Amino acid sequence: MAMLLCGCAKSAFPPGGPVDTTAPSIMLTVPADSSLRVPADQGIEILFSEPMDHNSVRDGIRVYPPPGAQMYDWSGRRVRVTWAQPLRPGTTYQAFLSSGARDAHGVTLGRSLTIRFSTGDSLDHGVITGVLRAKTLPTRGVPILAYPESLGLVPDFANVDPAYATETDTSAVYALVGLPMGEGFTIHALYDVNRSGSFDTGLDLVASFPDVIRLTPERAVADSINLVAVDPRAPALVSGTIFSPDSTLRFRVEARADSDTTTVRSVARTGPGDYLLRLAPGRYRLRAIRLSVETNAPPTAEIRREDVLEARAEGEYEHLDFRFERAGTPATPPLPKPSPEPEE
Repeated sequence: MAMLLCGCAKSAFPPGGPVDTTAPSIMLTVPADSSLRVPADQGIEILFSEPMDHNSVRDGIRVYPPPGAQMYDWSGRRVRVTWAQPLRPGTTYQAFLSSGARDAHGVTLGRSLTIRFSTGDSLDHGVITGVLRAKTLPTRGVPILAYPESLGLVPDFANVDPAYATETDTSAVYALVGLPMGEGFTIHALYDVNRSGSFDTGLDLVASFPDVIRLTPERAVADSINLVAVDPRAPALVSGTIFSPDSTLRFRVEARADSDTTTVRSVARTGPGDYLLRLAPGRYRLRAIRLSVETNAPPTAEIRREDVLEARAEGEYEHLDFRFERAGTPATPPLPKPSPEPEE
């Protein structure tokens, strides 16, 4: 009876009104993008279209080059960010707000905000752009960091803040803008795996561009600085086909670790057809076994691949096939017998 009453009840929003699914937007920024001659004591103001979650906005705002510790003052839908120290003269700054900033109902902005402004008479116009590519890792909203080349190709991510930063958009594209000329940078994509807000060695992942990017008046824009992110914990995919004229027999494909033969991964199937193995990165030897129809009986045939498979994270290894003859015949044709020697 209760189910019938529910089925006939009038549709209504849950208590508290309709669920908010509308993304917040940014109505106004002070200074506006591309502003010049900004006073040294100028803060940054952002007016949102609706009340925001203060913590997510605070965690998502960064200014580059960093002018010092940030202080926040909220007034309704408006936030003002200031610093104890004045801004440097003749300097181009980049204020960045992450797309992950949320409104009071938990709906994210969905797209990041970048404001360029200068305390001088002109803006630095250096740009570094590229695409983040990955198979198993996300490519949207990933932080992209630029470090001075003086810190080396692998800077101390845990203890040194980047000189500039942005994040990838919905198409995995990033753009670092307002960069100074005559300086070199290393570019990195950072995966904060445990979402701690800081880099944790041994847990978080970094994908780096292999070379230093130097911007000059002759090369103010460096494009196609593409990054490739690989999850070292992701399995390798090994696939192939079992060929056999016997459609009802059972088969098993095994991958045995070359360094530890007790580590075995296997997959079974009935009849010929395709197989798929997921392997942790490492070295493996593969074999396929044709199982007996009787339980606990030894296998009736076995085929081993002599080569060692070097399985890498996210690697895909295809067409590792095994061909069996009909049951009762050897899996590998016998060697031909030598011809008899002619009689003298």
